[in-house]
Amino acid sequence: MEKGRKNGQSTVEFALLLTLLLMFAVLVIEVSLVFHNYLIVTQLSREAARAIALGSKTDEQITADITTNTSWLANTYFLEGTISTVIISPVVTERTQGTNTTVAIPYRVSIDAPHLGQAIGLTMTATTTMRIER
Repeated sequence: MEKGRKNGQSTVEFALLLTLLLMFAVLVIEVSLVFHNYLIVTQLSREAARAIALGSKTDEQITADITTNTSWLANTYFLEGTISTVIISPVVTERTQGTNTTVAIPYRVSIDAPHLGQAIGLTMTATTTMRIER
């Protein structure tokens, strides 16, 4: 009788431990996905700042590319969610060669884990500053 009780006890302990391990695994996966999206948005801001620094695109073209996810980067790496705002400074009339331009892209993080996504409202902002070369 004693051996059967010990087997039952170890089954319960295993079930409790397995639950904690699965929760930890889901947390690690979600943090990895959030970081992945952060890297994509940061690269999008770099691309936008570079385009402004070289004068190859207008502000409207850059904003349209980023907000509609037509950038090769967003399409290739499957950026989750949407980007609705691109903040570009200074305005076009104040840009001269040798000054800096800054692109900021706020991004609402989407979390897929049940209940966790509703509990955490996280907005990241990727900001890049480059010197205007044109």
